[in-house]
Amino acid sequence: MVVRAVGTGSARPSLRPPLLDVAAEVLVADPSASLAKVAEAAGIGRTTLHKSYPTREDLLTAVGHRAIDLWEEAVNSVVGPGSADGEHAEGGLAALAAAMIPIGPQLAFLWRTPAFDHMPELGQRWLAVEQRCLAVLKREQQRGVLAPGVPDWWLVNTYYSLVYIAAESVRSGDLAPRDAPDLVLATFLHGVGGQPPSP
Repeated sequence: MVVRAVGTGSARPSLRPPLLDVAAEVLVADPSASLAKVAEAAGIGRTTLHKSYPTREDLLTAVGHRAIDLWEEAVNSVVGPGSADGEHAEGGLAALAAAMIPIGPQLAFLWRTPAFDHMPELGQRWLAVEQRCLAVLKREQQRGVLAPGVPDWWLVNTYYSLVYIAAESVRSGDLAPRDAPDLVLATFLHGVGGQPPSP
């Protein structure tokens, strides 16, 4: 993944990506990146970064919560903020993929940071939004779209993996954004194998 530094001479700072989103990109590309590297990529001074996030742990925690905020917004756009069971999903699996792919870097940071396993507050938020994603998958399973008997953990992790790969492929230019949700859905439902030979 290539992280592009944000220019500091822009006359329109509102176009600058939020600091925490830039931090997620930098830390996914290089988990050992220093705070100085994050500040450079964000187009700010290290002192400015330290004023808001004095330690690396403070920054990691903030980026984690930002990722969950975006994830919650993505799920809400599909199932609605008050729905916990996925019954009001409009578009189901494809809509969920379309909502999650644009926040791929933030989700990748969330999913690939082991330190978050030891942060109870963040873990509770993570579990809550994950349960709502699972509800969408389980609803499709009950409708017969997904095979019965597949373990919940396999459903969500397989789906997340495809979302992650699609997001990375969009970022690298290998996949058009508008094609990504359909490719995720087709692969999730049908895999990549050919038709089995006739007996």
